[in-house]
Amino acid sequence: MNFLIRFLATLALVCSVTSTMHAQENAVASAEVGKVMIVLDGSNSMWGQVDGEAKITIAKEVMTDLITNWDDSVDLGLTVYGHRRKGDCADIEVVAMPGKVDRQALIDKVQSITPRGKTPISKTLSLAALSVGFFSGKSSVVLVSDGLETCNADPCAQAKSLGIINPGFDVHVIGFDVTEEEFKSLQCIATETGGKFFRANNAEELKDALRQTVAATPAPDPTPPAEPEPSFFLYAKLCETCDRLPNLDVSWDVKRGGADFYKGLGVLYPNDPVFEPGSYPVTARYFSSALARNAEIVVGQNGQQIGEVNLDGGGVILSAYAGDDKTLAADSMFYEFFPIVDGAVSSKRINIAVEGGGVTWLPAGNYKVVAKHQSITETVELEIVAGETIKHTFDMRFGYLKPSAVMMPGGPTVPSMAFEVYSNRDAANAGGGDNLAFGLLGAKIALKPGAYFLRTFYSVSSVYTARVDPVNVESNAIAEPVINLNVGLVDYKIVSAENAYKYFGVDLLRVTADAPDGAELSFSVNRIGKAVLPAGQHRLGIYNRGEYQLSDVFEVVAGETTKLNVSIP
Repeated sequence: MNFLIRFLATLALVCSVTSTMHAQENAVASAEVGKVMIVLDGSNSMWGQVDGEAKITIAKEVMTDLITNWDDSVDLGLTVYGHRRKGDCADIEVVAMPGKVDRQALIDKVQSITPRGKTPISKTLSLAALSVGFFSGKSSVVLVSDGLETCNADPCAQAKSLGIINPGFDVHVIGFDVTEEEFKSLQCIATETGGKFFRANNAEELKDALRQTVAATPAPDPTPPAEPEPSFFLYAKLCETCDRLPNLDVSWDVKRGGADFYKGLGVLYPNDPVFEPGSYPVTARYFSSALARNAEIVVGQNGQQIGEVNLDGGGVILSAYAGDDKTLAADSMFYEFFPIVDGAVSSKRINIAVEGGGVTWLPAGNYKVVAKHQSITETVELEIVAGETIKHTFDMRFGYLKPSAVMMPGGPTVPSMAFEVYSNRDAANAGGGDNLAFGLLGAKIALKPGAYFLRTFYSVSSVYTARVDPVNVESNAIAEPVINLNVGLVDYKIVSAENAYKYFGVDLLRVTADAPDGAELSFSVNRIGKAVLPAGQHRLGIYNRGEYQLSDVFEVVAGETTKLNVSIP
């Protein structure tokens, strides 16, 4: 509550200043601001925390105050993506077209946003551009996002294309609590359209960034230029008998005389290069996908392309389930594609890796498709047919293993614990590199359903204690065994009266009826150290100056620390 009071107290203006204190500045701001379309990120990542509060909560507070104080003379629109359906790259909602603000309706909509899904920035930019009158002269969009595009598209390239078609179109971008990689990707969108980029790391910075972006939105030209007429079109299709693809869905790299001639979408305007009659080597790419073809186009005497470039490709929609009911999609699934040529699977995958959910476009042919989730993989061979879109669902049934450990029953969880997972007890007892998985305390490891053996080891200094326990992993469930290590800590110090140490070493020994002098558990070269040992009786075996000495028997109690001082000559 203190945060909200402080926030509302400092947020004096967004698109204009208060009429009581800055009436003159408000009039200037109103004259300078035209239509504004705000695009708000409603994807699942907005549940991330900033200063202990969810990013979506902060965004709702800022947007609510923004709408409450909005200048009625400025048209406002709102678009939200990723807030209705999980894993759907088409989840984009134009909540309100730019126009007179219905404050309460817009605030209610903002407050109802529940982050769920993907981040389709590229498609949202295209839709938002049309909503502000893309060809009406100067127009702008304000994008608020906290991450990268997750729908197999390149928003930077999309922004560049929009900027080329209409140099008056600007996208102002606010990167909210972003990493360096996300910062560069989002900044590129603003750079390619001539917009401004702001980085906001908290509520105050988000409020200030919104104020600045709104102030940067230009007024509409009172005499906007007429929508430019395209002067030339480039054509492509997915198959020999397919219809032509929309010109704006294909990007082109055209050469002439061995040099670059044109790069862009398949709609050209008078300011673009002029295609004289003749032939041109081209590379045509469908969206930003792996479906690209090198070809040659011919421009006839009438100045138009003859025929179309056949991309000879199709699409595939991939999904996966993790549970026995076959309804739960596996999270964080990634898919890789390896071409099959003359019956042989290529060792080199196509340079894409997708999360699934949308359509992945590929050249026609056969592929080995690998679905991955952590160490879980499934493969299938699929045929991509030109002009068609197929679907495939992987059976990725798996569960999770998330173990923890205590030094004694009812004791606190042990920090710094590591564990390995094995398929059989002998391998687990031996340890080594034949494990199926490795993790640290708190890690959640994905495994196929079944019985496993868990090797748990807890280390202090160079000495560790390990034990092996059977565990069972069920489909679409989390196994969380609590391992009782039954160990204690020994804090030892070895003192020499003459302070004479040479060729020094310490055996940590377990005393049993069969080994009264002790069986070696581990070895250390430290005279002062700590070791985790199983509960029970132990000795220290001390090497010094060519002599070997056994300490008295001492007791290790689970969950407790035993301090030990041993004197040697």
